[in-house]
Amino acid sequence: VLDCNAPWEGNNCGYFVLLNDQEQFRLYYNGYNYGVDLDAKPIRGKVRICYAESRDGKTFRRVPVHKVPFWGTTDNNILFNTIRDNMYFFKDTNPDCAPEALYKGLAEEKQTLWLYESADGVNFERKRMLVDDGAYDSMNVAFWDEITEQYFLFYRGIHGEGTVDGKWTVQQDNARHNNVIRDVRVRRSKDFITWSEPQMIRFDPERDDLELYVNQVQPYYRAKHMFIGFPTRYADRYEDAQNFAYLPDKERRDRYIRAEGRTGTAMTDAVVMTSRDGLYFRRTEEAFLTPGIEREGNWYYGDCYFAYGMAETDGDRPGSPREISMYAGDGARFGPVKLCRYAIRLDGFFSWRCDYQPGMVVTKPLIFDGGHLSINFATSALGHVRIRLLSEDGTPIEGFDSGKLFGDSVDRPVDFAGSLSTLAGKPIRMEISMSDADLYSFRFTPKVNFR
Repeated sequence: VLDCNAPWEGNNCGYFVLLNDQEQFRLYYNGYNYGVDLDAKPIRGKVRICYAESRDGKTFRRVPVHKVPFWGTTDNNILFNTIRDNMYFFKDTNPDCAPEALYKGLAEEKQTLWLYESADGVNFERKRMLVDDGAYDSMNVAFWDEITEQYFLFYRGIHGEGTVDGKWTVQQDNARHNNVIRDVRVRRSKDFITWSEPQMIRFDPERDDLELYVNQVQPYYRAKHMFIGFPTRYADRYEDAQNFAYLPDKERRDRYIRAEGRTGTAMTDAVVMTSRDGLYFRRTEEAFLTPGIEREGNWYYGDCYFAYGMAETDGDRPGSPREISMYAGDGARFGPVKLCRYAIRLDGFFSWRCDYQPGMVVTKPLIFDGGHLSINFATSALGHVRIRLLSEDGTPIEGFDSGKLFGDSVDRPVDFAGSLSTLAGKPIRMEISMSDADLYSFRFTPKVNFR
């Protein structure tokens, strides 16, 4: 969707941020040049924060902002060239937000986090230090949560032997390999000024204490009482050195290893995590996105960094439903980076999956509003999903058996003989029987939404 091949964008574009803003998508990202020469000496350029837009989420164009000179001209899309590592942006949806602070940016400087503000999303002014209790050398994200009416800030900290107050020491920062753990922390605020005490996010059920790079936590736009994140898992595989001779780009990888160690030996992929309160998360143990089949430029530290944000876009085939588009850069360090679009069905991050042999699940008691039920599901030609409604004690309620449903739809109405509105406001259970099928989500609404 975007080939980052402008001369100021370098070979290592990343930290993409997508904002869905008034029928257009704003895209912010780093332009950066990084490599090693033939003598294994690191080559580093200046970070440039760049800007692009899209109407459909499928193609992006650079927007000239005429702010920062490059090669003697300001005819480029560079917003900043004074940021050390990366910059996060969001549109503040707090109804009390001042117009001049509608768009906010966060950037790290010397292990403190600084706030930038803008009225138009392009012209930003540095305002003040926001917080200073973390390392912040990754993307740190914030947003206004309309359900709890407060801001959340998710940011980088570190813990482990020798760490001090969640920050890097000079020795750790310069080490070729180290044993500290990069983590994700959270703070809350009603006014974006006074913040709660920092807490490291927790996992339920308990998970291995893995290193997490970007966290990408955001309210899920289709169920705003839920947070969803796509953290990048970081693993320095230097103890498994027998693999490096067979991974792509052996000669260049050897130079990275000689130059800085972990730059050539660390690997990254992405997982999914969800939360209802922003503190306790459920995190998958299996990868959601992997580096993929070995080819030039992959299986490196830098793979599988999802852009922050997602877009709901039209399906590519006539008559197909809308889908969720997510984005990640391809070819970091070997640029120019290409920003690639990944498509997933609405609510398709998880499913209740049943193989051909029939299975059944019964929900906890739930109370709903509305008079119609629809499901997001997929079956084989022989498979089915069947829904019966039960009383709170598990007794089937007469007139509420869907029969066997088959097909593949993100919004299939579920018909009952009885009137569903008569059960609204009362605790019920759903008995869901399945065969060779996936159930992604269900919802109760006032009316049927035919597509």
